[in-house]
Amino acid sequence: MSILNIKNLNTYYGKSHILQGVNFNLDKPGCLALLGRNGAGKTTTLRSIVNLTRPDSGEINFNDLNLKDLSTYEIAEKGLTMVPENRGMFSSLSVLESLNIINNNYNNSEWNIERVLESFPQLKTKLKNSSTSLSGGEQQMLAISKALLTNPKLILLDEPTQGLAPNIVLELIEILRKILSEHISLLIVEQNVNMALEIATEVSILGKGETKWNGTKKDFKKNIAYHKEWIGI
Repeated sequence: MSILNIKNLNTYYGKSHILQGVNFNLDKPGCLALLGRNGAGKTTTLRSIVNLTRPDSGEINFNDLNLKDLSTYEIAEKGLTMVPENRGMFSSLSVLESLNIINNNYNNSEWNIERVLESFPQLKTKLKNSSTSLSGGEQQMLAISKALLTNPKLILLDEPTQGLAPNIVLELIEILRKILSEHISLLIVEQNVNMALEIATEVSILGKGETKWNGTKKDFKKNIAYHKEWIGI
C-alpha cells in the first residue's frame, strides 16, 4: 500500500498556473525530499496535499484514501499533517496552551503531551512562555510536537531548517530520524539539500511547477550534476 501517491496535480493562485503536473510516490514508510529552486512550487505542493490551497485537478491518495474534497482538519484526522514554514506560532498562546489545543482535539492513543515533552525536554521549562518568545530551534520543536499530537502517519515539513544554526540543524536531523523510527513517514521541502539527503530515502525534483525527476536517494547522488539546473547547487 502506497503511503502517498500524487498524480498530475494542478493548482492555480488566481489565474496563475502554479503546479502544472506534479507526480511523485512514497510507496513505503520513509522520507521523501521534495527539492527545487525558490518558486518551483514546493510549498504550493504541500499546501495542495492538505487542501490549504485547493488543487484544480489531479489525484492525492494517502494510504489508498482519496483526499479530494476533505478539509484540512479531516485530512489531519486521517493521519496526515503539515508543519508550515512559519511554524504556526501564535504570540497570544503559551507553549502549554499551544499543545493543549491540539491535545484536546485528537485521539491521543499514540502521542500525548507527556510523551511529547519526554521527546522534547527543552520545552518542559518553557511551558508558560509565549510560543513566539522561543528560539527558532525551540519553535520548530514545538511545531513538530503539535504535529505528533495529531497521531500522524505522515508529516509534511516545509523548510524545517530555515533560520536555524548549524548545531540546531544537526539536532533536528536526529529528531527526525527518531520520528522515522516510530514508523511515521516524512515529506520534507528543504533548501538545504545536504540536510534533506541525511534523512531522505526518496527524492523528487520540481522545476517551474512540474516534476522533473523522481527516484531513490542513491540514484540522485549518482546524477547530482544532471540535477544542478533544477536544484541550484
